[in-house]
Amino acid sequence: MFLPAVQGPASSGVSLLPYTPLYPHQAHGYQLALTRLQHNVPAQQWLAAADVALLQPQAVELPLRVTEELDRVSAAVGYRFSVPTGRRLMVTVGGKPADEVFVDLFRPTELRQERVAGRLPRSAEPAFHIDAVEGGDYILRVQPTLGAAGVYDIAVETAPLLAFPVKGVDERAIWSAFGAERDGGRREHRGVDIFAPRGTPVLAATDGFITRVETTRRGGNVIWMQPLFGNMRVYYAHLDEQWVTPGDFVVEGEPLGAIGNTGNARTTPPHLHFGVYVRRPGVRGGARDPAEFLR
Repeated sequence: MFLPAVQGPASSGVSLLPYTPLYPHQAHGYQLALTRLQHNVPAQQWLAAADVALLQPQAVELPLRVTEELDRVSAAVGYRFSVPTGRRLMVTVGGKPADEVFVDLFRPTELRQERVAGRLPRSAEPAFHIDAVEGGDYILRVQPTLGAAGVYDIAVETAPLLAFPVKGVDERAIWSAFGAERDGGRREHRGVDIFAPRGTPVLAATDGFITRVETTRRGGNVIWMQPLFGNMRVYYAHLDEQWVTPGDFVVEGEPLGAIGNTGNARTTPPHLHFGVYVRRPGVRGGARDPAEFLR
């Protein structure tokens, strides 16, 4: 919890340190500190359990499916796990009383555990998700409110962040991988090539906005797309036809154009060059292996 030290009541002449809770679990703990901590052992145990679950979580592998029985006072459980690049992380906590349990997801940093998502008590939705563009380590903490006991089913799973961008084929159609040499070793392949017959529709890999539709010397007929999450861009090249215009909003699976071999692919069979770029402050380029986002 890392709550500030709580002084005596205002009538004692000692002011409370200024503090603003940032999320529901923190607000619950702060209320306990204000009203019950100094004279209430269960409240002290609840706060201590919250810190232990966050600072000493169990190391687990995904997917995770467990059932936990959490008691009325001191029980809290924490899990630490790694999420690969380009995955959607989905967390589901069910059980009774489901409306009295805090579910919080944290991203460990050098200085602290930063809360990135969570589920509100009394929420109608038992699940939430985040888009882990960069991947990394996460900690999930589950803790009932003080006085609420229950048995909880906890599931943590991942799925590809992007849908496959060519209709009627799958990963087996990727014949040229990320990082392969090009132009006699003078450059590297900054995407993957997905081969399919000319005219096969290429599809929106996620929901987002079309930002550029143009023809270039290297890419031929190209489309740039901005997903709704993260600092990402998605790139489609060598198209035979383009069926969208800049500013269009598209949903996952919507046709954007047709496979071809325009640009510097004129001597190759028809295919889609598919690229994923992740922006970082002060770093140019940002090309990532699209296969990580499609697996």
